[in-house]
Amino acid sequence: MGEGNDRPASRECFVIAPIGPEGSDTRKRSDQILNHVIRPVVEERGYVAVRGDEIERSGMITSQVLDRIILNDLVIADLTDQNANVFYELAVRHALRKPFVQLLAKDQQLPFDVHGMRVISVDHTDLDSVHQAKKQLGRAIDAFGEGDDIVTPISIALALQELRGSTSPREAGLSQIVETLPQMMDILQDVQRHLGTGGFSEGPADDDNRRLRILVDSLATRGAVTADELSGLLGGGNGRFERWVEALIQRVGRASGSAR
Repeated sequence: MGEGNDRPASRECFVIAPIGPEGSDTRKRSDQILNHVIRPVVEERGYVAVRGDEIERSGMITSQVLDRIILNDLVIADLTDQNANVFYELAVRHALRKPFVQLLAKDQQLPFDVHGMRVISVDHTDLDSVHQAKKQLGRAIDAFGEGDDIVTPISIALALQELRGSTSPREAGLSQIVETLPQMMDILQDVQRHLGTGGFSEGPADDDNRRLRILVDSLATRGAVTADELSGLLGGGNGRFERWVEALIQRVGRASGSAR
């Protein structure tokens, strides 16, 4: 528990991370991120952090890991090196729509499927980067409230599927969000103009913009937006935003080609 903090550590935080064998570079980095980034932050907030290899109960490790992912109050996932087990376990948490935070090595990029989601970048060899990552992690955890509506690519896909199949006038009306894609594109253009060259914001105020990007990403994946419509977002001068749009255009192009 953090110094000067008398609150009981009654909540659990499960850490999903690439672990690697003893003595490997992967294990060394994972240990450093756990001990010097994650634990100091979560313990100050009353959590006990446990990584998969630290589970001491006997029994099937996969079942115990999934129990933690399902039941724990918070999950922190380190997506570095795109480890298959990490992404599988994170997908379970995404489906549950329970609080989670994503970390990533500073020199790496997220794959397309989760590219629009917020991630905290950290270089474990740079003390300034570690300090900044800890601040961002603390803010992300503090932003979670009771009963928060956690938005993930899976939740958006399920919601759209439900709306499209609904016979309820109210819910069917909500499905018109697909028809408002041109307006959403206009909003995204405004977002990138206001962001200038600084890239996507990491603060809590960016949640609505992040959710909008996730929705457009999901619609692009399902063919509900064309490459031409997406091309209208280009030309604003924000490199990170334009790379995201270009990735969507490529995905739409591939999907269109395979459907022929």
